Amino acid sequence: MKKIKIFNAHKNLLTAAAVLLVLVVGSGTAYAADIGGVRETIQLWFYGKQTDVTVNEDGSIVFVDNQGKVHEEGIIHGDGSPVTAEDVAEDFKDRVDVEKLDDGTVHVYYHDRDYDITDKIVDKDQKESHADAIIARECHLHIVGVDPEVYVDIEFDENNEELTLGYGPNPNGCAEEKDSKVIWPNYDYIELN
Repeated sequence: MKKIKIFNAHKNLLTAAAVLLVLVVGSGTAYAADIGGVRETIQLWFYGKQTDVTVNEDGSIVFVDNQGKVHEEGIIHGDGSPVTAEDVAEDFKDRVDVEKLDDGTVHVYYHDRDYDITDKIVDKDQKESHADAIIARECHLHIVGVDPEVYVDIEFDENNEELTLGYGPNPNGCAEEKDSKVIWPNYDYIELN
């Protein structure tokens, strides 16, 4: 009888130790997960390639470009609240990127398409200041052959370094009517196949 009581006491101690171990390990795991915050990885088109994009709990995104440079961008809603991974996927699904390559050419990327726009960049009629640089050159593109088509407005400094980039489904500027068609005269028409 004494052996049975001692055995039960050891069994109870082992059970208590196992429960304590589970609690300690479980809380340590929860603590470690909390330190890193909630992150979600999605794939989006950046610089012409499907890219893993990490969406952090605070709404910022992190990704690596074609040249191995890490980009971190903060994104928030108009009311100041952080965005979700679904918001990022929706907002960036039709993203346009511009990159000046080591050979001096300037490329625009839209979805999986890459187009050299170096010869489309022209001197700006009126130079404007932007931060510490002078906007001296510009490029306006109407990209079709992809869904959806997109209008792109880019302003550069004298060295073709990008200063501002705007894009969307509608053009900026004034339209003209020619042969019963509405045209946007300051946009270069580019058809990507």
